[in-house]
Amino acid sequence: MKKIILVLVAIGFVSMAAKMPTANKSVVKIESINDKYKECIAACEACIKSCKACETSCKKGATCTKTCTACIASCEKAVKAMKSDSKDVKAICAECAKMCEKCATECAKCEGAEGKKCAEQCSNTAKMCSQM
Repeated sequence: MKKIILVLVAIGFVSMAAKMPTANKSVVKIESINDKYKECIAACEACIKSCKACETSCKKGATCTKTCTACIASCEKAVKAMKSDSKDVKAICAECAKMCEKCATECAKCEGAEGKKCAEQCSNTAKMCSQM
């Protein structure tokens, strides 16, 4: 009788464990989402870094600084959309591509190294985002 009860208890534990959600399924899903956008997220993050450096070193003036600030906001929004696999990711990335292109054009006019680097990075990010 004791053996039967132990077997039934063991079966109960096994069936409960089988019904419990596992973290592995969600981790796999998150990793596949991130892989889907991995390069674009990396480009946006590099663009953010480059724009922040350009903002602090720019001698050109308010136009460049405002453009970099808007570009940073646009890239941050795109990264957030990609990481959450938003249904609007394509539209947000298209918007980001436009802003990055605008920033690249503006920063290309800068004489400093940070401005040139920012223009190059923004141009690269615009290409990546437009492919989303």
